[in-house]
Amino acid sequence: MTSPQSSEGDERVSQAGGNLAGRERGGEGHDVRRRKRWYEKTSVTLCVAAVLAAVGLGFIHVIVGVTSSYGLPFDLALRESFGYREMVIDPERIQALPYSAAKLKYPLSLEVLQRTGYLPDGPGFEAQMMARQQENISQWQRQFEAALAQPRVCWQDRLQSTQQTSADPEAAEACNQRGVVRARQDEYQAAIAEFTRAIRRDPTCADAFYNRAMVSIEIGSIGQGASDLGTVLSIRPGFVEGHVHRGRLYVAMNEPDKAIADFTRAIELDSKCVEALFHRSLVHYIRGDAQKALDDVHRIEGLGMALPTGLLQALRGGRDDRVSARDPKEQLEH
Repeated sequence: MTSPQSSEGDERVSQAGGNLAGRERGGEGHDVRRRKRWYEKTSVTLCVAAVLAAVGLGFIHVIVGVTSSYGLPFDLALRESFGYREMVIDPERIQALPYSAAKLKYPLSLEVLQRTGYLPDGPGFEAQMMARQQENISQWQRQFEAALAQPRVCWQDRLQSTQQTSADPEAAEACNQRGVVRARQDEYQAAIAEFTRAIRRDPTCADAFYNRAMVSIEIGSIGQGASDLGTVLSIRPGFVEGHVHRGRLYVAMNEPDKAIADFTRAIELDSKCVEALFHRSLVHYIRGDAQKALDDVHRIEGLGMALPTGLLQALRGGRDDRVSARDPKEQLEH
C-alpha cells in the first residue's frame, strides 16, 4: 500500500522530468537552454576578431622590405582615409618602375613612402628616379648593342653617295659628294650647305636628305634630322633603317606615340628587326606598359637574342624565370 506522501512526491518528480524533457525538446512555449560547446564559442570569437582585424587594416599601410625604428622587417603608416587600396607597399618594386609608371600605378604608396621618409619628397625625387631610369636604359642599350656583335660604324661612314662623277659641278650628285667630304672633315656647316644645294637641284635626292639628317643630328638639331628622315621615308618607304633611326629620334624628343609608330612600321617591313623590337619594348617600359614590353621581349628571345638581365628583371617584377634556364654563356652581364 502506497502512502499519500509517496504518491505526491512521485507526481512532483514526474512533472519536473516532463518539464525538463519538454525544454530539451524545445516544445512550444518553452525556451531552449542548451549550453554552447567550446568550439562554437571559439568560432564566434574568431569571426569577431577577423572582422575587427579587417576593419583595422583599413586604417593602415604595411610597408614591407624596410626596417622600422623598432627593428622589425616592416613598418606601419596610418592612412589618410579608410580603405584597402595599396594596403601593402613594396618600395623596391615601386623604385624599379619608371617614375611616370610608378606615379600612375602606386600614387598612394609614393605619397606614404615620401611622408614616412623612405623616399625623398619634392622635385628631387622625380629627378632622381628619372636619372636612374635613364641610366638603366642607357646601360641596357649598350648591353644590347654588344649582344648584336656588329662592328661599330662611325656615323660619318654611314653617309650615302652614288660615287658617280658628273660633268656639272652643280649637279645634285656632285653637291652631295662634296657634302660627304666636308662632313668627314668635321666641317659640318659647310656639309649642310652642300647637301641643301643638292636638294635644291633635285628635291628627290634621298641621299642628300639622309646625309643632312645625319649631320643635323650630330650637331644637336634632332628636329631637323627627324624632318629630313621623314622626307627620305617618303621617297623610300621601305627603308627599315630610316624608321628605326627616326623612331629613336622621337624617343629623344619625348614623342613616344610617333616613336612606337616608326618602330612598328620597321617591324612590319622586317619581322626580324630586333633593333626595332628592342627599342619599342623600351618605349613601352617607359610608359609603364610592362605587358606590351614583355611581348616584344618574348619575340626577341624567340629570335635567339640575349637580352639585358636588368631589363628582364624590371619587366618581370624583380625576378627573371627565363634567364636562369638559359646557358650562362648566353646571358649578358648585369
